[in-house]
Amino acid sequence: MAFATFLRFERLEPERYDRLIVGLDLDSNPPSGQILHVAAPLEDGFEICEVWRTREAAVAYLENRFRPVLIRVGAEPPSVRIEPLRNLFALDVDAIERIGAVSLPAHLEAVLM
Repeated sequence: MAFATFLRFERLEPERYDRLIVGLDLDSNPPSGQILHVAAPLEDGFEICEVWRTREAAVAYLENRFRPVLIRVGAEPPSVRIEPLRNLFALDVDAIERIGAVSLPAHLEAVLM
């Protein structure tokens, strides 16, 4: 069964989010079991939703990979929920690239870290 994680950062600036994403190296070293990462800026932080193949994969990622990078970039821990996924619908997966909401380019790593 697939699971979704919901992470809510109360105080996270876009620049720190970018450093977090670069530090996680999702593009060139995708975490085992991760299907999707979606992030939306809020007025006072960020909300992230990720889809995982299993709950165990999500927990392992959060504990072993996410937490150390979170500490390294100096971000406060988010609230985290892990829930069974009921449905995932993507009418036009190719639209993700066309709308410009793609992952942070790896070439920005030197600038942000």
